[in-house]
Amino acid sequence: MVTLKDVGELAGVTATTASAALRGKDYVKPETMQRVRDAAKKLGYKTNLSGRSLRSGRSDTITFLTSGIEGDYFSHLAMAVAEEVHKRGSHMLIELSRYLTDDNDLSYTFSDGIIAINAPRAVDILKQHPSVMLENYDATLPIDTVNAPSAEGSRAAIRHLVERGCTRIGIVGDNRDPHNPNIIPGSRDIRMQSAAAEIHAAGLDFDDKRDFIRCAWSIDGGIEAGRALAKKWRKTKKYDGFYCLNDGIAIGLLRGLADGGVHVPDDVLVIGFDGLSQGAYTVPTLTTVATDFKGMANTALTLLMRRIEHPDEQYYPQTVSVGYRLIERESTAR
Repeated sequence: MVTLKDVGELAGVTATTASAALRGKDYVKPETMQRVRDAAKKLGYKTNLSGRSLRSGRSDTITFLTSGIEGDYFSHLAMAVAEEVHKRGSHMLIELSRYLTDDNDLSYTFSDGIIAINAPRAVDILKQHPSVMLENYDATLPIDTVNAPSAEGSRAAIRHLVERGCTRIGIVGDNRDPHNPNIIPGSRDIRMQSAAAEIHAAGLDFDDKRDFIRCAWSIDGGIEAGRALAKKWRKTKKYDGFYCLNDGIAIGLLRGLADGGVHVPDDVLVIGFDGLSQGAYTVPTLTTVATDFKGMANTALTLLMRRIEHPDEQYYPQTVSVGYRLIERESTAR
């Protein structure tokens, strides 16, 4: 059986350094890490996870906890976290919070830590383990948080439409949870409120009841909204720009408007939020505010690992908002 000592000898390092390199520790030089990994591959070395866990008291496994992975946003984010976990020499489990019960949390005790998004039922579990939340806007929770740039990105989206000559902008989406109308405000609310504030700051009219076009938080919701707007279009031509609260809604809106004979960008400009890859293939291609998914994953893992590796240290809960990039495409080209 090939051992870490064998890998270290071939790579010219100690077994301890070889172990750290294979686990992706930051203090190992990149060239050393690559040399160790090449040696392990050449010798056919396989990590004994159960043995490592017994020796270290850790499983080198991270749980990604989410209500579901339907939709492109969650799948993109899950992949970004998985890639970051892999870079650090660990493994990722995906767990769906919708199946949680009071006595069904063994996977969380097995994992070294948890990265959670849209999992309100799991808050008590998160408090008991090293955890980081994504897209959490409840400032009362004593848990590290990494958020998308909802406020800054929404303002940038509106500024882009204004710079392109828009004077009447509609916001398309829905910031309400029909199952829990009293829920703590989340990214939907932040995006809507920030966009409306930026419209007012530009000196343009905006009425929350009239110019906030509510629809389901999905492509189908965007299609329905686009078709409804197109029916009224020839009579009113009310808007010359739309900001959609996510890319799925924006993609649907493009289709719904086209079905009704409204042309983007000739008749109206459209911009979305998230930066999903599908926007590069729509007709017209979609301008979007792209969230730094890799940055979210990297920041979340960094915050999580400090709590895992230094469990006795007392840290103040951190809240980090990652960056964004406005990707201009055909839907706002004039």
